[in-house]
Amino acid sequence: MSVNIDLAYAPGSLVRPIEQDEVMAFQKWLHDSGYKIDFDRRYIAHLEAFHGGIPGKCYFQTSKGVGHVITRFLNFVSADHALAQYSVESTWSALSDRMGQHLMPFAELFSGDMACFDYTVPGRPRIVVWYHERSRPDRLPGVESVADDFDQFLRLLRNKP
Repeated sequence: MSVNIDLAYAPGSLVRPIEQDEVMAFQKWLHDSGYKIDFDRRYIAHLEAFHGGIPGKCYFQTSKGVGHVITRFLNFVSADHALAQYSVESTWSALSDRMGQHLMPFAELFSGDMACFDYTVPGRPRIVVWYHERSRPDRLPGVESVADDFDQFLRLLRNKP
């Protein structure tokens, strides 16, 4: 299971334990707003152990060989928390007009890009990199494939490029 993958999180970088109610409330709001997004249970299981941390194993490549660095996994905290700027909800709210109907960010990448779940096909969401400079509200978001699912994505992460 995803939870057992050791990403060597930076000491002190994890936020308080995840509260399922916060995840489910945001997911319900998404459904009520017309978005067909159900958070991957393996992702939630990973957050139960490593909520919002900075991984030491933070390097990965897209399917085209483009290297990226995770600066932090996003979290599920309330707006008054010190790390609320890194919450899934606030990040998605700020970027959703450029992400479209099927992307949900889960990790911030170096340079403002995001690792996202892509819900364009049924089943577990695939993992893509969303490029902020290639994405505009009036066109399809600029993305590049990374992994078939969250578990495969975690196995791609390395200490060094």
